[in-house]
Amino acid sequence: MIPQVLRFGLVAAIGLVVDLAVASALAAGAGLALPLAAACGFCAGAVFNYVVNLKWTFAAARPSGGARRIAAYVLTLAATLLTRVAMVALLEPLAGQGALGTLGVLIAATGVSFIVNYGLSKRFVFIPSQGGPRHDV
Repeated sequence: MIPQVLRFGLVAAIGLVVDLAVASALAAGAGLALPLAAACGFCAGAVFNYVVNLKWTFAAARPSGGARRIAAYVLTLAATLLTRVAMVALLEPLAGQGALGTLGVLIAATGVSFIVNYGLSKRFVFIPSQGGPRHDV
């Protein structure tokens, strides 16, 4: 069986593809303004991640708490986004002028925000129900 953190990472990677595909299609195909297309892509990726994490990544924990879980997920997304933006702001002076430096900053910020997202999701969003396992399977 695939460890929970690897399942979470795989779902996040596919969610990023969903995010970028929706944003690109809306911007290039439908002529939507890029910021609005990016927001729609982020939301599509977030919905994908939520559903797949609930049904696959954390399924063995039998998470409980419908509306509370969704509210916790929205707050987790906000904390994840805030972490990513803060890390980009903190690391940007180290990027220099090259695209590789910028990409490195974005990758580092994404890595840190992934850790925050996983920790918050495991602790506050996908909480095991009574009688569900409390540990990774």
